[in-house]
Amino acid sequence: MPAPDEGAARALQALSEPALLVGTPGRIFFANRAALARLGPGVQAGGDLLVLCPGAEAGSALRHYLLRCSGSRSALPGAADLRDSAGQMVRFRCEAGLLIPAEEGETPLLLLRLSEADRRFSVLTRKIRELNEEIMERRRAQILLEQALGERDLLLRELHHRVKNNIHMLSGMLSAARREAGAPEAAAALEEASRRLAAVGAVHQMLYQGSNFQGVPGEEFVAKIATMVAEASGTRGCLVVEAEPVGIGNDAAIPLALVLNELVANAVKHGARTNGTPGRIWVGLSAAPDDSVELWVEDEGPGFEPAAGVVRRASGLGLVRGLARQIGGTFSVGRSRAGGARCVVRFQGQSASAAEGKA
Repeated sequence: MPAPDEGAARALQALSEPALLVGTPGRIFFANRAALARLGPGVQAGGDLLVLCPGAEAGSALRHYLLRCSGSRSALPGAADLRDSAGQMVRFRCEAGLLIPAEEGETPLLLLRLSEADRRFSVLTRKIRELNEEIMERRRAQILLEQALGERDLLLRELHHRVKNNIHMLSGMLSAARREAGAPEAAAALEEASRRLAAVGAVHQMLYQGSNFQGVPGEEFVAKIATMVAEASGTRGCLVVEAEPVGIGNDAAIPLALVLNELVANAVKHGARTNGTPGRIWVGLSAAPDDSVELWVEDEGPGFEPAAGVVRRASGLGLVRGLARQIGGTFSVGRSRAGGARCVVRFQGQSASAAEGKA
C-alpha cells in the first residue's frame, strides 16, 4: 500500500487531532505529527496499531471496529483503548471510514481520527454514578428503618395489649374481692382501689389510641375521667365539664387522672346541697397566664376548711397533695362559685410545640 501523496499528507498534518492511515489488520501506513506526539514512535509507518492496545480484549475490539469501518465510506464512531507516549492507557473516541478500497492482494486503507473523551463528561459520569450509589444506599437504609419501625409498632401494640389485659384482670380481681368482703370498710377500700385502677386504665387507653406520643388532649382527658367517676356514682347529670384544649404530657397524665378521680369522687360524696339533693359538679382545665395549667373541681356543698379536709374527706386529699408534688405542682382549696369547695391543682403544662403536635 503506497504512502499518501504530498497533498494528502499536508492535509493530515494540518489536523490538530491524531490521524492515521491504517489497514484493517491494524497496520499503520501514515501518522500525522499529532498522532506521533500523543502516541509515540510506535505509530510510525510500518508499525502495528494493535500493539498499543493494553490487552488482547482491547486489541480484538479495535480489530473488529476497523473491519466494520472498511465497509463504509462514512466515518463510523467507536472507541479504542491505547497506550500513549508515556505508557498510560487512554480511552480515545474514534471516527474511521474507508479511504481507498481494497485492491487485489491489498487491504483497504482507512482514515482513523482519534480524539480524547472530554474529562468533564467523565467526571460528570462518575459523579452521577456515585449519586446513584448513594441513592441506592439511602433507599436500603430507608427500607431497613421502615422494617425496624414496623417491628417496633408491633411490639408496642403487643405491650399495650398485655397492659390492657392485666388492668382488666386486676379490676376483675378487685371487684370479686369487694363482693366477698365481709366488713364495709374493706369493701369501701376495695371499691376505691378499683376506681383508681379504672382511671389508670382509661389514661392508658388514651395514650395507646392517640396519634401524639407526647401526651393526651386535655379536654378529652378531663371529660373521660370525670364522666367515668360520675357515671359510677349515678350523678352523670350533675357533671359540667369546662375544659380548654390544653395538652397534658405523658409523665403527668396518670398522676392527674388519679387526682381528678379523687376530687370528683369527693365532690360526689361531700358536695350535696343543704336539702340533701345531689349538687352540680364543675370540672375544668384551663391555662394560666404564666404558662401553667389549672385542673379544678367545684361543688355546691357546704365547703370545708383545708386544715380539716383530711379528716372530713378521708385520705383522698392526702393522695392528691402527694400526686401534685410528684408532678411539680401545687394543691389548694377555696370557695366555689356556688359557695361550695373549689379544689385546684396547678402544674406546668406541655410546651407550645408539643401542644401544636396534637392538632
